[in-house]
Amino acid sequence: MAKKAKSRIIAVRLVSMALTGYYKTFVRPRASRPLSMLKYDPVVRKKVLFLEAKRGK
Repeated sequence: MAKKAKSRIIAVRLVSMALTGYYKTFVRPRASRPLSMLKYDPVVRKKVLFLEAKRGK
């Protein structure tokens, strides 16, 4: 049997760099660069940098 084709979009987890454990989930194209954005973290009640977490196996 042929292998199943990979999806063109993937769900990624953006983790707060304030180290609060808060994260947001977004979808992005598989071919694009990793996401990073400023978003509101309700734990520290500020806008902080969110970076894409590494995917585990």
